[in-house]
Amino acid sequence: MRKTVLIVDDSLVSRMMVKEIVNNQISQVDIIEGGSGDQALAKITQESEIDIALIDYNMPGMTGLELINELKSIVNIPKVALLTANIQDDIIKQAKDAGVVFLNKPISEDLIAAFIHS
Repeated sequence: MRKTVLIVDDSLVSRMMVKEIVNNQISQVDIIEGGSGDQALAKITQESEIDIALIDYNMPGMTGLELINELKSIVNIPKVALLTANIQDDIIKQAKDAGVVFLNKPISEDLIAAFIHS
């Protein structure tokens, strides 16, 4: 079954790494990517069908959590993960309160794979 994955990170290298992992884990996948919350929002409509979102926390403009809240008003995404090296308790709590899985950077294939297949 084909899946659509949203990847948002201001680091091109991080986006490339996450894309490679996603492509290794899901055989039929469409990837929507953005380097900021605004870029991601420009690509999403109410008709978008996104199965999984992997979103960085620290980005210029809006944080990953702010983007996730914006996305919730537009589209339902069953699986959302916040990727960050910012492991402050407040950030973890905000992610959990938003129903988002917190994944600590640096990311690895095992970490992303476990989330995708959970």
